[in-house]
Amino acid sequence: MAMNPFEERGIPLERQIRTWKQVALPPYRKQDVDAFTRCRIILMNGIENEASVFSHGFARASDDPDLKAQLATLRRVEHQQQNTINWLNPADQSVLETTIAFEQVAIELTAYLARTEPDEYVKQAFDFGLLEDFDHLYRYSQLLDLIHGKDPNEILQGRTDVLPARPTQDHHNAPFLRLLSHYEKTRAHPRSKVNVLTLLAGEQQTMNFYKTVGNLYGSPEARRLYAEISTVEEEHVTQYESLIDPTETWVEKWVLHEFMECANYYTCLETEVDPRIKQIWELFLGYELEHLRIAGDTLRRLQGKEPQEVTGEELPTPATFETNREYVTQVLTETSDLRLVPGGKLARVAELDADWPSYAYQRMVHAEGVPSEAVVKLRMEAAGVDLVRAADPEMEEAAGEHRIASLDADPSRDTAPATYEEMTPFERNVPPGDEGDVRLVNPVLDPTWPRAAAGAPPKPQRRTAGKAKSRAKKRKGA
Repeated sequence: MAMNPFEERGIPLERQIRTWKQVALPPYRKQDVDAFTRCRIILMNGIENEASVFSHGFARASDDPDLKAQLATLRRVEHQQQNTINWLNPADQSVLETTIAFEQVAIELTAYLARTEPDEYVKQAFDFGLLEDFDHLYRYSQLLDLIHGKDPNEILQGRTDVLPARPTQDHHNAPFLRLLSHYEKTRAHPRSKVNVLTLLAGEQQTMNFYKTVGNLYGSPEARRLYAEISTVEEEHVTQYESLIDPTETWVEKWVLHEFMECANYYTCLETEVDPRIKQIWELFLGYELEHLRIAGDTLRRLQGKEPQEVTGEELPTPATFETNREYVTQVLTETSDLRLVPGGKLARVAELDADWPSYAYQRMVHAEGVPSEAVVKLRMEAAGVDLVRAADPEMEEAAGEHRIASLDADPSRDTAPATYEEMTPFERNVPPGDEGDVRLVNPVLDPTWPRAAAGAPPKPQRRTAGKAKSRAKKRKGA
């Protein structure tokens, strides 16, 4: 049911400071956690980080001592909230495992927001970013297998396909092309405002995460891939923030941020399957309802405006995580060849002029090779095939051809071919394959999964993949 946050009582501010033990709660077990619980944790961490970034920026632009004191007080509470959420991630979850989860967040969140977005132009912007994150998942999946010997479905649990989309080498644009037309604050639907802020927070966190952790791997290919994709995430932050009306006042933006946080915590509370994590969402929703009340009172005091004029009265449900496979497939098949052109518009690759600004930029950054293509070629050399996972066998079969067909007219010279046979392959005495002896059973695609059938969160089980030999044996045999 929809909630009107202005009719709800939050938790008083004086009761929102917690002890260190209450802040640093035990993490989830990565072997047992539901994939979408992990997604919610990642997203809400990003939303709390955005709250902090915004609040500090607001404080630096204000000379109102009472307002600055309010912001400082709420910031301290939200800092503890962010600690609690981020500390739910376990220490034994590798950087690449977390990265796969970050991309699952980006894909399923962006797809859901696009499906529910009332503004067609904003929806188009979401769809465009969706295909880029979908391709990032495919590239990181090759690296996960190469470095850790893991199947991405051990993290994704079969809810999200792993397929090439708009190739990552084509995501690098002349910077001004990412600037889109903004919504008008007096005419935009409140859901659009919340959707944009939610996705901006998620992409900003992804950018910062990749910039921070990309140097933790010794592999040059891994380090370069994180460098490449972190740059695309910066482009995404630029793209989504350009959708926001710059005439919104700082106080109006503050109200919108608190409303957006309420909406996301409320959605997490309504959809969470882990009882312990659900209690955290409920507690923090109580905190944010009070924060919204305080921001709303400030808007009345300083601008004589009711907060509902900015936000509307009902909380939307932006943080809804569910499988969007059909929608993503539709966007993939219909829009992979779209590219950004001046004026915040899109055009097909076949319509681009020879002097399209992004060609010159791509030639500069790709002059010494493309990391996102290198990891695909390395995986093909190791296994005789790139790693793809899809519920639809035809999508898997056509993945390589789609990857090549979606390229710009001026692709990098080191672009990975559609198939291993098109490389200069060495002679193999084992059949190509992309699975080892043991892989996690897919709880969504495999109807024999007992806990999935019972509606419980998935619990990892293992079985032998009959026709596939171990990766180690393949490499030794090769």
